[in-house]
Amino acid sequence: MSGMQVRDYTEADAAPTLKVFRDAVTVTGAQRYTAQQVVAWAGPPQDNLPAWHSARSAPATIVAVLDDTVVGFSDLDAQGYIDMLFVSPEFGRRGVASRLLDEIETRARTAGLDALTVSASLLLRPLLERRGFVVEKQLAPVVNSVSLVSFAMRKSL
Repeated sequence: MSGMQVRDYTEADAAPTLKVFRDAVTVTGAQRYTAQQVVAWAGPPQDNLPAWHSARSAPATIVAVLDDTVVGFSDLDAQGYIDMLFVSPEFGRRGVASRLLDEIETRARTAGLDALTVSASLLLRPLLERRGFVVEKQLAPVVNSVSLVSFAMRKSL
């Protein structure tokens, strides 16, 4: 996507990234998950921005920005685990997730990591497979007392 930039997360990105997360789960996630699963995954409706910011600050979080609007975000911890990769539904299928993954892979290689791992949703799995990730096993995490479906995936670098 022309004009999109990827940069490091800042505290000012807390509200926009939380919105991207909630929108992605409730709109895009509803394509493959039940209403009950979507509600559990999205979490409580109230915004706890200090807790969200703290969670986004722990791993190296990056944001995709277009015209000063956060359109997606992802992260990478020191072991090569990607905990979050979410794109605003308004910008889906426009290369945002791929651009974020390009940056994650570059940073992982620079850090000397030999692999990336992720617990991928039903929605993310096809993109990751196209990018060389392999499913190691299917998971059934329980979030807010509701079982979801995800996949432990790995990509050697």
